[in-house]
Amino acid sequence: MQGGITRLKALRQLVADEGLTIAILAAVASATAIVFGFGAEADIVASMLIVGLVTALAESRLRSGK
Repeated sequence: MQGGITRLKALRQLVADEGLTIAILAAVASATAIVFGFGAEADIVASMLIVGLVTALAESRLRSGK
């Protein structure tokens, strides 16, 4: 039970981090621009969003020193 609470606190802190929020917003904005600007397929947009999310999580981990 204690481990679950610790994980929830860590997740809340990760989501509340301003850098992560900006990185995810940038990924969503670029994917939206590609969809509407170039008419890209859904699988390309989904893969871009996944890459953006993974990059944001990696950046957040590296900045926190873990």
